[in-house]
Amino acid sequence: MGYRFSANFLYAPELSKVRSSSLTSPGSNLGLMLEYRITPRLRVAAGLIKSVKKYDAKGSDYHPPQHYWTNYLKLTDVYANCRILDLPLNLRYDVVSRPQYALFAGAGLSSLLMRNERYRYAYYSAGQLLNREWTRHNGSNHFFSVLNLSAGYERALGGRWSVQGEPYVKIPLGGVGFGKVKLSSAGAFFSLKYSLLPMQPLVQP
Repeated sequence: MGYRFSANFLYAPELSKVRSSSLTSPGSNLGLMLEYRITPRLRVAAGLIKSVKKYDAKGSDYHPPQHYWTNYLKLTDVYANCRILDLPLNLRYDVVSRPQYALFAGAGLSSLLMRNERYRYAYYSAGQLLNREWTRHNGSNHFFSVLNLSAGYERALGGRWSVQGEPYVKIPLGGVGFGKVKLSSAGAFFSLKYSLLPMQPLVQP
């Protein structure tokens, strides 16, 4: 029997990159998703995820405000380590639905709230390659700025509990952070799910 509501406690390792820049060490995601079943196969989910995103960007991909000091230098690279609140709003459709397992696809949008942004700038000055660090707290908010796409597998454990694996990609719809970078991410959510409120079976006339 399906359940109307569920809570997903999730974790995901994640890789992020900007255009043609190289990959860095993985970031991470830790959070909670609340899910509501609209029909036997269709669900809507919203959540709060604490995300750590690490990336490198070329100077040409970093676009700070007009009069910021880096605009007057030959900026070569930016190395970032950012703490972000990710607020996803997704739809899930069960392509295959069985009593013990389900295969599904998901899509939705995320809003990103920048909580802590740490940057290291590499730039040339007087012919020398120099580095400078800067941190920004409680920065900009970017509503519905990321497209979420995923596919996954859910397996019942017994009772109201189940586990779930969900590879995903996050595609930028606009620039985020102080430098308005187009940040793409990919990872896999691993979730422990608790369900409640059983759906009522259909009564045949």
